[in-house]
Amino acid sequence: MSHGVGSWVLAMILSVLTSLVLGLSLVWLNIERMDMAYTLRKLQGELDGRAALTAKLEVERDRLMSPYELGRKAEAMGMRGARPGQIRRIEEAGR
Repeated sequence: MSHGVGSWVLAMILSVLTSLVLGLSLVWLNIERMDMAYTLRKLQGELDGRAALTAKLEVERDRLMSPYELGRKAEAMGMRGARPGQIRRIEEAGR
């Protein structure tokens, strides 16, 4: 009879240890999942911020390269349009 009780106690101990290991594994996996989700949210935020900055920089570049803005800056630097006859075109050989 003691042989039957001993195997039952051993089975119960193994069952409790297995449950403990599985429980700790689930907690560890959940912590890792939460850490990964936090990292992904952080990276998505950085990506969104960079996309917004890129859009702002493109708008600023387009504004600075507009014909009006370039003409205004050229005028401020004392530049003016070429008069007739001032522009010379050089043809490539063989044309």
